[in-house]
Amino acid sequence: MGERTDILFVGTGYFTEIMLGDIAATARTPLRVVVGGRNPDRIKWLVDACRSRTMIHGTRVRFEGEVLDSNAADNLVEPLSRLRPRTVVQSASMQSPWKVDNGESRWSDLVASAGFGSTIAFHALLAWRTATALERTELDAHFVNTCYPDGVNQLLAAAGKPMTTGVGNVGIFSAVIGGRLPIEKRQALRVLGHHRHLVEWRKPVGTRAGNPVRAWIDAEEIPDTDALTGDIQLPYRDLNVISGASAVPVLLALSGEGGRRAHVPGPHGRPGGYPVRVDLDGVTLDLPPTISEADAIAWNRQFEEADGVSVRDGWVVYADRTKEALAAHDAAIAEGFEVTDVERAAAALGQLRERLGG
Repeated sequence: MGERTDILFVGTGYFTEIMLGDIAATARTPLRVVVGGRNPDRIKWLVDACRSRTMIHGTRVRFEGEVLDSNAADNLVEPLSRLRPRTVVQSASMQSPWKVDNGESRWSDLVASAGFGSTIAFHALLAWRTATALERTELDAHFVNTCYPDGVNQLLAAAGKPMTTGVGNVGIFSAVIGGRLPIEKRQALRVLGHHRHLVEWRKPVGTRAGNPVRAWIDAEEIPDTDALTGDIQLPYRDLNVISGASAVPVLLALSGEGGRRAHVPGPHGRPGGYPVRVDLDGVTLDLPPTISEADAIAWNRQFEEADGVSVRDGWVVYADRTKEALAAHDAAIAEGFEVTDVERAAAALGQLRERLGG
């Protein structure tokens, strides 16, 4: 039986590029990393670039490439069984987050009015296939989903699929807030935040709506995080410079480099993002002593209405405004779908997107 892979990436987009580059530069232990996707030219470039970075930085990570066919879960079983990854990182989606709510198509206009959560089936589809294939291999592996993890991870967990954590999203807020704190206070920082806050932080300065992210230094809560961060207007694609980087300590800890504290969205299928501890065994919550797990989950759930989607009792349920916007084009889609019916839901949403020119 061949050598195990420490980290397998499924997807070769910009978010993956940031993660790979930082792993190549910062890993302290020898690792085998496999870059998987559908485009062999893109895979080859990422592998060569990362090998070059290991030379530059003197790290001991070996990078390899693997062409993967994610058109069906069955196609992924053989490569997963052969590569035997300890951690699988799903970072490819059927919907680019940078091509919605940008006013460039009727589809984009629909997502802007319905909320980002209306696209959950697209973000869940490839993660569903990868998780299903991983399940069939019966490998003892961590599954990390980067694609709308605040919502998709709930869906996967509700369907009984492998689910360790997401990365990104809340990691942006903890990094930005921590970067503005005195160095001696950074390790004590704990942050709660939801994907919805990304939408708010992209708005022009002074126009954010809703409750802000919450942050603590040890047990003491920072009274006004917007006062600390209100001058920031996040870019779109370029925020991956922070978001992708925030994933790397998590992936290295899961690979056995040593336990550490971090911030992740969707740990074990919870809604929203949380402070956690991460090590080879997985992810556990690391909440401030002044808030319970139940209260932290409830706090994060309040943002699902604005995002447009929630997962309840085995169903993906759209918020009222999301239902109304979707029903104007397709009444069946507006009714939501069972968490086990991702393939059909994504196909129906794809037909709608095609009609609207997205």
